[in-house]
Amino acid sequence: MTMPPDQERPLRRPVGRPRGDGRPHLTRTVVFLAAARLIAEHGYAGTSIRMIAREAEASPASLFNLFAGKDELLNELILYLAQPSLAFYGDLEAEVGAGAAPSAALYRMVFEEARLVASVDRAYVAVFLLPELRQSQFGPARAARRALVAHYQRLILGGLGDGTLVCDQPHLAAEQLFQLTETSLIMDETQPPLSPDDLARATARFCLRGLLADPARLADLEAEAAQLRSSLILPQV
Repeated sequence: MTMPPDQERPLRRPVGRPRGDGRPHLTRTVVFLAAARLIAEHGYAGTSIRMIAREAEASPASLFNLFAGKDELLNELILYLAQPSLAFYGDLEAEVGAGAAPSAALYRMVFEEARLVASVDRAYVAVFLLPELRQSQFGPARAARRALVAHYQRLILGGLGDGTLVCDQPHLAAEQLFQLTETSLIMDETQPPLSPDDLARATARFCLRGLLADPARLADLEAEAAQLRSSLILPQV
């Protein structure tokens, strides 16, 4: 779950008033990052369009030229943050289609996602945990989250099919794995800190050890996962 390269939607005209200080016109990415930081700090209800505009150094009218309102902004923010993970998951599934083991792809998926979450500003992940996302107007955001979880489920089902994994409830396991990649958000900060790589490795080992039909194969699985070409590109923020 996270941010793609800055691919801006073409604008019909420059947004907001012309800037006399030489700074570029307001972009959707600038608004997304400003909104994520404020929502993580103040909550969705506590964050206004005016606050986001101030954080983005723009006018509220400029934001309304990009988004119909705050609900639309949050939906599109979630879609924006999810795109790199969805692209990475798709690449992994393509490798499975070409012969890679689903269980190795699952290990790589958990590892890369956990490392990303541990490496970026927590604000950019915390928006996925907002309670408001249960509300009906955030259907697009929920659909993006379901698409992320569905990739986990397909790899679990693939591992069940080839006999490398055991699992009673694949859908539940997929949801649990997805949530475990976000554990660095709620870790007790009084505990010794882990590097992103160490946290990712520990998370992936914990997850796959519990799913493997033969946990003794964990080291071999890690080696297979390391050979996969797909990787999750860290956002530049």
